[in-house]
Amino acid sequence: MCVLAEHSRDGHWGIARQFDTPQAGAIWATWNDDEVPRCLAKETCPRTGPTPQDTCALFSDHPGICSFSLDAALAENPRRAGRIGAALKILAACESHDQQTVHAAAHDATLLTWDELRAGIWTVLPDSDQAAVYRLLSRTDSVRTMTPHAVMSHASDITEVTRLWSPSSPCRLAHGEMAEAHLKILEELPAQWQAVVLGGQRSPDNAARRTPLDEALRASSQQAHAGQAPPPAGRNWEVDWDRQQDRETGARMAASLARLPRGWRVDAMRRMAAGTGAVTAVTDAVLAINILRGFGLRFAWNAPGKPRKRKSFVAEHLQLAWRHPATDRLTVVMINACSTPKRPSSASQRWARHPQAQHQTEVPTFT
Repeated sequence: MCVLAEHSRDGHWGIARQFDTPQAGAIWATWNDDEVPRCLAKETCPRTGPTPQDTCALFSDHPGICSFSLDAALAENPRRAGRIGAALKILAACESHDQQTVHAAAHDATLLTWDELRAGIWTVLPDSDQAAVYRLLSRTDSVRTMTPHAVMSHASDITEVTRLWSPSSPCRLAHGEMAEAHLKILEELPAQWQAVVLGGQRSPDNAARRTPLDEALRASSQQAHAGQAPPPAGRNWEVDWDRQQDRETGARMAASLARLPRGWRVDAMRRMAAGTGAVTAVTDAVLAINILRGFGLRFAWNAPGKPRKRKSFVAEHLQLAWRHPATDRLTVVMINACSTPKRPSSASQRWARHPQAQHQTEVPTFT
């Protein structure tokens, strides 16, 4: 992704590989929209900020401001909210615009919303709300292939996030506490009852045959506490939500859900309570994490959700080193939400493969 401060849609720069030498420097990729990147070796910018510790993480003679000034640049943009609103209007009327205009609007609405959050309340948001924002970020480029209904749904989700910085906002998305309570009940159920609950959370196409999440949790919890086992789930079972296929699907979704970081589990439960199918809610979270990993954002799996210490924008978003699991190559990934991300490579497009569980104790974070 481009690491420069806000600029035109041409002349993007992103770091490809950091040199581990005393002279520093790195391989940088530069590209224009819809063009193949070119790679160039660049020395590190020698400029410093108010103190010698405020070094610039960009390359020598880079355009725009230095990385140590990005915190101030991120906060000082009173026009950002207006630009978000204009982009959302385009998305709401996406059928009246061409594909390129719609994609550009989705890019601006999503990433500028993330900028606005990071300029203010990002660090105080619950992990589940941060997960919801990350999920929206992962879908930005896929707007190219979305149906008009999906585009408008994406715009609706962004609009809900924009309400977070309203003076009257409680600084959390609606129904978050209810989702946490639902998750607690679900995780206290035996595995066979978890399969019953999640197997019954069908897609909206099957809503007529779907038991609402709160009712399914309440009924399953009562029967489980009474020591009752779920009724047999034969193929001809009369109760739709108890079918064998639903049980098998529910068991798979329960296993996948348990492997997600806690904030992502809460976000998935919130979406299920709102009518999203369990398969969609859980799979969207898995895919989002894998897509973002392709851009260098690494999330811990099975994370318990401990509070995180406040980090500066530069520390958290600009100097992000990670080791590629296949090549064992150390890469420094710098991220700024102002510009267009590069398309994932063919390897990173294989995000449908679920990663192996890693029993880590840290919360979802950049590493």
